Amino acid sequence: MRRILLAMATLLVAVIFGPPLASSLFGLGPDVSLRPSPGRLIAIGNDMSINVVEVGTGAPVVLVHGLPSNAYDWAPFTQALAARGYRVIAYDRVGYGYSSRSANTSSRYTLESNAADLRALLDALNLPRVALVGWSYGGGVAQEFASQSPERVSRLVLVASVGPAQPPDDSDALGTILSSPVGGFILNWVGSVPPLARKMTQDALVQAFSRTEAIPKGWNDYARVMLAFPGTMNSFMWEAQRGRYSEMKPEALQVATLILQGTDDRSVPPAVADDLHRRIKGSELVTIPGGCHMLPVVNADVLAERVGNFLAQAHGEAIP
Repeated sequence: MRRILLAMATLLVAVIFGPPLASSLFGLGPDVSLRPSPGRLIAIGNDMSINVVEVGTGAPVVLVHGLPSNAYDWAPFTQALAARGYRVIAYDRVGYGYSSRSANTSSRYTLESNAADLRALLDALNLPRVALVGWSYGGGVAQEFASQSPERVSRLVLVASVGPAQPPDDSDALGTILSSPVGGFILNWVGSVPPLARKMTQDALVQAFSRTEAIPKGWNDYARVMLAFPGTMNSFMWEAQRGRYSEMKPEALQVATLILQGTDDRSVPPAVADDLHRRIKGSELVTIPGGCHMLPVVNADVLAERVGNFLAQAHGEAIP
């Protein structure tokens, strides 16, 4: 019996640690050369820094990405909006990309902690007031920040943003893993086994882009190499578990708000945008027919036009 138990234990250890070790030893993981170059690191206190990527000149517009995402997912939209005369600032939120990782405490990796990080970043950049664009989970961060500091937000744009009507994310395998206390371990293990990592990433991308043919060429490889940054999967799990979207209070917002929503979004259903529109007094809702959750990637030019026109109204500019 003892030999049987020892053999079973040995097999279990081999299954758990064998694939990651083999992947590391034989260089089977994602190609790190696919990572974009870092921007500039901005210290925000508490020994933490945030990676910032800037394009263009003009009135500042700050982009807040979702989860698990990073500043570079905005790239097509960033370029299109900068071309319209704005200083576009995208950043890796704490826990993602080239930014710092924070200790895992109950007060971290929440909408509130992200809003505090954003405030520290704006202070470090000497930006007293900005236009804010939040995408997906980043829309929740932007709402939290605008609720706490309305004087610092000239205009608010919510792109496929989470809100109180967001349904629980437990309808598929990934949602089940994220809700598990060992979700981080499972995600990291799967990510270390190339065939499994590619399959998991592809399934997630089909969900995000709504259809396989809409996924840009090479996006699977790019996504996997960005997710492979140390600590990213844990950040993903903690934020997913601490979202508490039902407790959000968008009706408290006192900032001019534009809501942009794709009609074929499978990650944040259109009903969430409808609910936000009802709750945010004076908000404008624009739907993108057939649009998926990845509007800044797939519909970058349309988005830049809508956002640019909305922001121009705040400065009394003629809309091109």
